[in-house]
Amino acid sequence: MMLYNNIMIRRHWIFLAILTLGLASPAQIHALKLIDSRLTAVPVPTDALPIKLVEQTDFDRDGRPETIVLFSGHASIQTGAKIRWQSPETWKVRQAIIADLNRDNLPELVLLVWRPFRPWPVDAWLPSAGRIQSFHNQAGLSCHIILIGWYQNSFRERWAGSALAEPVKALASADLAGSGKQFLVTLETSYEDSIFAPARSLKVWEWNGFGFSIVTKTDGNFSQLVIAHAENDPALIMVP
Repeated sequence: MMLYNNIMIRRHWIFLAILTLGLASPAQIHALKLIDSRLTAVPVPTDALPIKLVEQTDFDRDGRPETIVLFSGHASIQTGAKIRWQSPETWKVRQAIIADLNRDNLPELVLLVWRPFRPWPVDAWLPSAGRIQSFHNQAGLSCHIILIGWYQNSFRERWAGSALAEPVKALASADLAGSGKQFLVTLETSYEDSIFAPARSLKVWEWNGFGFSIVTKTDGNFSQLVIAHAENDPALIMVP
């Protein structure tokens, strides 16, 4: 009886994950596995479970967990009711997750941010407007990935990327190689596209010591992504 209940619970979770993806698109759900730095389509495992997002962690290692709050485009890190860090007013935070994407064995808050476009300072000395002059939408907002962490007794930016050439619609983190190291997974679109348009590409990135390098890319139409895990296997990317 217990075995039957476990199987039913497992199938229930798989059904919920597929249903969640199916709400955005009637397309068939695909599972993608990172093999030799390439994404390969594999059958959806019957024992795959969506990985639950971490909402709390002890950033400062004081024995009290911090909670991530994302509300109305603003993100904050709180210990109990006390706000320890909050995003600037000019930021529009679309997504916030806890991960260790820079692989320093410390958790960071990974933010998907839209903020007023700022050219590189060196662009003022260039004969043209600069290499990133078009990396923003019609409202003058550019898309960034920013890591916030505990460093030198305060919460601060551990890494902030320049304006992205292709804005990110959704992001996730996962150990895709079974090495214990996390990769960044993104669905990317265009600054000209509506926020309701599907993403045009799925990319996997890894930390190179200074920023992120592309591991592999798959073009297509993607509305959502779910990171799943099957027993004794690295994480899988599930997309419609």
